[in-house]
Amino acid sequence: MNLPNALSLFRLVLTIFFILLITYDRFRAALAIFMLQAVSDMLDGYFARTMGQKTALGAYLDPLADKVMLAASYLVLCFKGIVPVWLVGAVMARDLIIALGFMGLSLLSLRTVPTPTYISKATTAFQMLTIVYVLWSQTRGYDVFFYYATAVLTVLSGLQYIMVGVSALIRKETV
Repeated sequence: MNLPNALSLFRLVLTIFFILLITYDRFRAALAIFMLQAVSDMLDGYFARTMGQKTALGAYLDPLADKVMLAASYLVLCFKGIVPVWLVGAVMARDLIIALGFMGLSLLSLRTVPTPTYISKATTAFQMLTIVYVLWSQTRGYDVFFYYATAVLTVLSGLQYIMVGVSALIRKETV
């Protein structure tokens, strides 16, 4: 296993500790774990590109680790009453639409290699920044700027993925 894929797996494992720390109201420690996850997300992509270690496994493992990390973060913070339900719904709906879309295209033998776009990268960054802000400030969900900006980017990114999927269906790009 190469270093970028190991970092993605590391991020997945850290998610368990993040959930436990939030469950026991250890917000500063959870923030440290989350920051470590965010840095590992940046590093795995950097190492994959600069070391020539891009793999088919990594193309799926990295976004999976991101989705698990972010979904778990938003869900546990929502259960604690810190992040609003509507924002969690937007984040989860986007990820569900993306996952179902890629599965559907794959079943139709159409091109399904996940390729991040600028808006999807900005969405992930803002989703992470929102978690960092919430954990840093330890407020109970009253900073609407982060929530609305994250929601808008999440919806726009979801729409972009839908357009990419529809375009693949129209062009019938086979693998």
